[in-house]
Amino acid sequence: MYKKITAIVMAMALMFSVFAMSTSACFDNSAKSVNTENYINQLLDDVIHKALKVFNLVWPGYDKNWDSKDDYIATDFYAGEESFNNQIANGAKWSLGYAGASLLEDMDIMNGEYFLAGSLEPFAGRVPTKINDDQRVRVYAISDGVSGIVIQAVIDGFGFSRGDVQKIRSRMNDFAEANGYNIISVNVSVLHQHSCIDTLGMNVPLLSALVLNTTNAALGGLLDDYKVTKNQQFMENLFDKTVECMQTAVESMEDGNLYYGSADIEEYMRDARDPIAFDSNIHRLRFVPENGGKETWILQGSMHATGMGAGPDELTADYPYYIEKAINEKANANVVYVLGAELAIKMDKDLTNTPDATDIENIANYGYAVAEKVMTINNDILLNPVLNVAHREVFLPVDNGILTLAAREDLFDTVIVKDGLGKYVMVTEIGYMELGNKVGIFLCPGEFDPSIIFGGPESGDAAWTGETWDYAPLKDVANVEYVMVYGLCNDQAGYVLRDNEYHSLLSENEEVNIVNKKSGSIFTQEYINLINEVK
Repeated sequence: MYKKITAIVMAMALMFSVFAMSTSACFDNSAKSVNTENYINQLLDDVIHKALKVFNLVWPGYDKNWDSKDDYIATDFYAGEESFNNQIANGAKWSLGYAGASLLEDMDIMNGEYFLAGSLEPFAGRVPTKINDDQRVRVYAISDGVSGIVIQAVIDGFGFSRGDVQKIRSRMNDFAEANGYNIISVNVSVLHQHSCIDTLGMNVPLLSALVLNTTNAALGGLLDDYKVTKNQQFMENLFDKTVECMQTAVESMEDGNLYYGSADIEEYMRDARDPIAFDSNIHRLRFVPENGGKETWILQGSMHATGMGAGPDELTADYPYYIEKAINEKANANVVYVLGAELAIKMDKDLTNTPDATDIENIANYGYAVAEKVMTINNDILLNPVLNVAHREVFLPVDNGILTLAAREDLFDTVIVKDGLGKYVMVTEIGYMELGNKVGIFLCPGEFDPSIIFGGPESGDAAWTGETWDYAPLKDVANVEYVMVYGLCNDQAGYVLRDNEYHSLLSENEEVNIVNKKSGSIFTQEYINLINEVK
C-alpha cells in the first residue's frame, strides 16, 4: 500500500510539474502591486517550490553524476586578463575577422525529429512544417594586437547551456595550441528566437522526457537510446560549424579601424513588464579594414525575437535575419547581431505591420525598418586600439524546483554541482569587456533586467516584496561613456531580476525560468567585484 501511495504522489507531482511549466508561462501580467493577491501568490509560490524540492529528493534523476561543490574544478574556462591596461601600447592596432555559416545546410530539418523552440510542449514537440529563411551562426574575432584575441559566436537559437559552450571551447583549445594563437576569451551567445530549432532542451515533449528519462535513470542507463533530448545530430553539426567559423574568423583577421555609434529605436520597442525600463538604442561597432575591404558591423539591440509567436510551426530566424539581409544588400557589410538586456522587451510592430501580410512578411518589414535606422547612424567615434576583457565564474544556488527537475532529467547541458542533500548550485560565468576605454560591454549569462545595468524606477508600491534595491546601476560601476549588454552569453542562467521585483510563478511569465530569487543581487555583486579587481 505504501508503495502505491508513493507512486501516486510521484505521478501527481510529475503531472503538476508539467502543468506548472506549461500554464504559468501563459498567465498575463495582472497583479502589479504589493497587495493581497500578491501575498497569496507568493505564499502559493513558496508551497510549490517546497513541494518540488521534496519531489526532487525522491524522484530518480541523473544528478548522481554531478560533482560536489568541493570537488569542482573549472574546465574550458577563459578568465581573460588579470588587470586592465588603459594605455595605447606600442604597435597596437585593431584587427578583426568574420565568418558565418548555415546550421540547416545538409540537415533533413523536415523529417519530424527536430523541435522548434519558444513554447513549452507537455505532450508533443513542435516540429517545423515550413522553413522561411535560415538558422545561422556568425562569428567575429577581434584584437588590439597586444591583449590577445577575443572571439564571439552568435547563434540563431532559443538558448544555450554552458556545458555546450565548453564543448566548443575544448575544440578551440586544440586549434589555438596547434597554431600558436593567443586566444584569451571565447564566447557563445544566442539570439533567443522562438521559432528556430531548439538548442537548449526546454522544448522537447516534456511529459515524455520526464517519464522516459526518469525510467532510464532508475534503470542505470539501460534505455539510453530512448532518452528524450534536443536533437543531438543538430547539436553536433552546430558545434562543427561554430568551431569552423571561429577558426576562419581568427585566420582571416585583418588590420583596420573600429568605430562606435548608436541610433534610438524606441518606436520599435515596448516593455511588457513593469517597471518600464530599457535601453532604447541599437548600438553599432563598425570595423573598417584599412585595405578597403568589406566592413563588419557588430550590432546590439534588446528586443525578443517573437515575430512568429508560438502558434505557426514555421522555422524562422526572425527579424535579426532581415536586419542582416538589408545591411548586406544596401551597405555591403558583414553583420553580427547580438541580443542585449531583454527581460520582457518586445518587438513593437505597429509601425511596420502591413494589413493582409503574412507573419513572415511582417517580420521582414520589421527587420528592414530597424536596419534602416542602423544605416542612418552618423555619430561614429573612433575607438583607440585598447582591448580589455575579464571573466569570472559565479556559483548560483538553484532554488527553482522546476528547473532543477528539468536539469536532473538531463534536458539541459547545464554545469551543476551538489552542495549537500537536495541542494544544487549552477556554475555559470560573467564577463566584462572594454573597447577603446570608452565602450563597456557586459557579457551576461541569461536574460537580464535592463534596470540592473542602466537603472530605472521601482514598481508601483516600491516593489513587489516591499524591499528596496540598494545597488547602483552597473553602468555607473563601469564608469565608461557607452555601455552595451551581450545577453544570453556563455550560458542560459534564466531571467535575472532585481530581487525586490520577483513576483510568483502564478502571476508572471518570467518567474518560471528564474534560477534563484536573488539572482539579481548575486550577479550584480559579482560584476562589482570583477570590475573592481581589474580596473
